[in-house]
Amino acid sequence: MSLKKQSNSVTIRSLLVGLFCVILLCLVTPYNDYYLRGTFVSGNHFPIGAFFLFCILSLLTIALRWFRSRWQLSQAELITIWCMMLVAAGIPSAGFIRYHLWMLVSPYYFATPENDWKSLFFHHLPESIMVTEPKAVKYFYEGLPAGEPVPWLVWLKPALAWSAYALLTFISLISLSVILRKQWVEHERFSFPLVKLPTEMVAIPSAGQRLNAFFRNPIMWFGAALPILIHLLNGLQRHYPNLPFIPLHFTLNPLLINKPWSAMRSLSILIYPSIIGFTYLLSVDVSFSFWFFYLLYKLQSVVVLASGAPFSGWTLANRQEMGGYISLIIFVFWLARRHVWGVICKAFSHQPQIDDSNEPLTYRVALVALILSTYLIALLSSVIGLSFWLAVGVMLCFYMMAIVLTWMVTDGGFLFLLAIFRPSDYLMIAFGSARFRDQDHTILTFEKTMMFDLREFIMPHIMNSFKASDAVQLRRPQLMLAMFLAIVVGLGVAYYSGLMTWYHKGGHNMGYWFDPEPWNRLTAYLNFPKQTAWLELSFIGLGMLVMGLLIFMRYRFLWWRVHPLGYAMTTSWAPFTVWSSFFIGWICKTVILKIGGFKLFRQCQPFFLGMVFGEALIGGIWIIASLFTKVGYRLMPG
Repeated sequence: MSLKKQSNSVTIRSLLVGLFCVILLCLVTPYNDYYLRGTFVSGNHFPIGAFFLFCILSLLTIALRWFRSRWQLSQAELITIWCMMLVAAGIPSAGFIRYHLWMLVSPYYFATPENDWKSLFFHHLPESIMVTEPKAVKYFYEGLPAGEPVPWLVWLKPALAWSAYALLTFISLISLSVILRKQWVEHERFSFPLVKLPTEMVAIPSAGQRLNAFFRNPIMWFGAALPILIHLLNGLQRHYPNLPFIPLHFTLNPLLINKPWSAMRSLSILIYPSIIGFTYLLSVDVSFSFWFFYLLYKLQSVVVLASGAPFSGWTLANRQEMGGYISLIIFVFWLARRHVWGVICKAFSHQPQIDDSNEPLTYRVALVALILSTYLIALLSSVIGLSFWLAVGVMLCFYMMAIVLTWMVTDGGFLFLLAIFRPSDYLMIAFGSARFRDQDHTILTFEKTMMFDLREFIMPHIMNSFKASDAVQLRRPQLMLAMFLAIVVGLGVAYYSGLMTWYHKGGHNMGYWFDPEPWNRLTAYLNFPKQTAWLELSFIGLGMLVMGLLIFMRYRFLWWRVHPLGYAMTTSWAPFTVWSSFFIGWICKTVILKIGGFKLFRQCQPFFLGMVFGEALIGGIWIIASLFTKVGYRLMPG
């Protein structure tokens, strides 16, 4: 896209408002998510807290437009603010802080003579990036005594070191996004379903109208009213238990007691209006495949248990997922081979026919930044004890996972997803954990920080932001600077709010994430080293073959309706929580298309967008209410 078409600049006003919103989100998230345990401010790749603030700003802009005030925000300013909130929203949560803080203190707090951690791996822990001071460790979990200040100085050196690592990781993912942007946005024309609602909300009204088509549509307001009324009643019931409520969660476990059907446990029906609304925007092939492959995995688990096989259905399916990722990344780069070669040529030679003048970064900067950030991450890892080439291998596996998951979000519309394996699992299965040093395993434990729970990782947010900028003709280099500033500010505020919350409330009162699980996993690796897991490796190979077949059928035959993305997302918490909502959304869209075709589909679309809009509004209201009442209410998966 030429520079002439991208004419809107990032204004100082939008930058300041965006930073204010980023600071607000990062301040509230740890207290709300972990102590109050309410609806996660972020929690997925359509962060409800950020969207609530975006809704408020959009409605305020409409009110100011009504009075013809010069303070009303423009379409481009609203999208700039939205993009800034997007990239920062996950940082105080699973994007970094959720696992990071307690990983630096937990081994010292949970070490006992019985588990013998001190002699097993303490000498491999890099004390320069850990928090070892006894009182700082104790008060992190048990809370500060009255009048005791947060031990900021103890955390200063580790925080600076880990901030450098986090920023290098963010830079590498930004660079990957820049390299793939044109391929996915302009060549393959990904659908970007999570971008549709924000861009429709900021659309310019028709001549003589103060409201745009989205806000004027009564069908949208009917859709919004449904989740608002449901969650208003259910939220009040949390405060007043005698009130009735509308059940949205149903467990099927009592029906699955006897073997082999017990292998399907846990299985639940969870209804989320927002998920149903977004599913309506997806291709019926994608939405069908998501719930179909999840239930197929459950049935596969039944067959495995009934056969008496020496492995679980979860292991079989999870390793197939890992293989599916390999086939998907090969396919991604096969489709993008000409574009990627063009990026390389533009980066290292003068190619005037390749225009990167309005890319978020020039291709040279993006490619050099990707290589340099990867090298620095591996170098820093080697300084604290990890093998340099092992670090490079882990980063390459992480990039593979990041690209595949970003594809799932931006084209598949999977706003809530996880991969229940670590990048290093590929290497441990293929080569065997016994081939690596105890020191390597110890440092690899910190994968938990940013490479395991990817429900809020930053790359899909970056790619969705680039797409959203097209709708309002923003200058992408300026937007990139605004987004990076939001990341830096968000990182600093997240550290502050996270430490304040943990020390004043105590880690024992902060939910179920803050346990010694990573160190128990490390103990198993050190005490029971293994050789190459040939059985699991064969499952990975099976996953590659099945995924390859699905990709071939999908792109070779028009009549084939099963999408390969569903096969790569079956064993994690994400499909467990949202498969039933995907099923409802798929049923709704299928029936509507059968009855009235595309015309009726278009007429009903505002209703389903309204469901997302309404759930975000009431969700934000309950988040605010919980800050005062201290009673959390969770209405979205996370």
